Amino acid sequence: MRYDRPMATKSGRKDAKTTARSGKGPRTVTRPQVSSARLSDRGEIARGGQGVIRKMFDRRLERYVALKVMDPELAHHTDAMKRFVDEARITGQLDHPNIVPIYDFADGAASTPEFMMKLVEGETLGARLKRLKNRPDLDLASLLEIFLKVCDAIAFAHSRGVLHRDLKPSNIMIGEFGQVYVMDWGCAVVMPAHASKSPAEIKPRKSVVEEQGTVIGTSAYMAPEQALGKTEEIDERTDVFGLGAVLYQILTGWPPYPGPDDSAAMQQARTGTPRPPHEVALGRTPPAALSQIAMKALARERADRYPSATALRIEIERFLHRGAFFTARPFPAGTLIVQEGDMADEAYVITSGRCEAFREERGRRVALRTLGPGDVFGEAAMFASEPRNASVLAVEDVRAVVVTREVLQQELGVDSWIGTFIRALAMRFRDLESRYVLTRRVTENSRIATTIVNHISRAGTWIRPGVLGAAWSRVWEVVSDECGIDEDQAISIIARTPDLRLDAANDRITLELLSMA
Repeated sequence: MRYDRPMATKSGRKDAKTTARSGKGPRTVTRPQVSSARLSDRGEIARGGQGVIRKMFDRRLERYVALKVMDPELAHHTDAMKRFVDEARITGQLDHPNIVPIYDFADGAASTPEFMMKLVEGETLGARLKRLKNRPDLDLASLLEIFLKVCDAIAFAHSRGVLHRDLKPSNIMIGEFGQVYVMDWGCAVVMPAHASKSPAEIKPRKSVVEEQGTVIGTSAYMAPEQALGKTEEIDERTDVFGLGAVLYQILTGWPPYPGPDDSAAMQQARTGTPRPPHEVALGRTPPAALSQIAMKALARERADRYPSATALRIEIERFLHRGAFFTARPFPAGTLIVQEGDMADEAYVITSGRCEAFREERGRRVALRTLGPGDVFGEAAMFASEPRNASVLAVEDVRAVVVTREVLQQELGVDSWIGTFIRALAMRFRDLESRYVLTRRVTENSRIATTIVNHISRAGTWIRPGVLGAAWSRVWEVVSDECGIDEDQAISIIARTPDLRLDAANDRITLELLSMA
């Protein structure tokens, strides 16, 4: 018989959880009769389908622990009892930093079965996501670091032949100091004929034999093969789907199948496909690359998913290391990506195509350099909070990662002491660049003035001793192409050259040679 029942978590969130059991309807789990010889009861902290978890004080070791006590009414049902024992034993054999440790187990000879485990003070991932749901500054990097630890735990469990089958944010606890634990292994199953190097006496085993068609897990997060009761198809990729469901909720704030009730969610899990994250997330745009990873993990066909939790973890790490938090944007050839003189609020990393950086000097375009994949531009002006000192044009179809000022402030902490260093370096770079431009302009002005002087020396006539003169229109006609500037700019340079005098009204330019004597 199958039943649907809400499972309460420490965060207060309730998830519909489906399993197989005998009996009907909800019941009230009575307060356990815990022995007072060693443990002192400090109250209930969570309630599940098979019992309650209570906070206890261990007088012998003087520490707090968590005690999971089986519902006394279920203790008379053989399968329910076996599932409870299996959860304790399997969890106890999964010795991993991200799986909650089991300290002890009592088989319930005197009362009801119970097992003692580490008490994790903190909140569930579900509670944290709910708290961050409407915040635009959602700390995606931190959440992904938590997700990587969950992947580690599941990969380890798989190496021991154990599948969790109920992965969801409310089954992931986050400790006060960053500890991450995968909880509630009550739906776990041991894969048959799994090759393990562990001694036979500590190999995980399952005492409950599930019939074909058994449905167990939480509807809103179920893989299709789970929801359809295809127990023979359940393998590591079933948990990969569960991991994808957790990632999906990190990105969107919602489970893959957010039906109005458990029946609707179950129907979606059996027949539907989760909507793309960007269609579901409100108030934020999930990174496209991360959304693709989530949707691959949530593929309907097992063969289309990542083959293992480790493979999924590797993809998340690649995402983190290649800066994929930032949006990639296409720029068709001919697009002016940044404009000289504009204030900078974005920087760019070219991933494909070529660009040209240039400046406008005296009315003509001066090429600075060609940029290709891996090159960065626009960052100095953004760090220095100054106008851009060059333009960048896409000379081919370009794709570039766009880094905004807001994201950079969040990721690099540019408002911190390290940000002060970055801004100082940017200002020094801009100062050196300005000095270079000034030197180059002085050199260019000298070249133009020398060109004019040389022409007057060759073609001019003596007006008086030490002074050569020539028609300005004729001089400009000869040297204009060589100078590469317009006449007004040439006149401006002549005005700043001590040995040249221009009488535009009389079309006369003179060269004073006396000062050269």
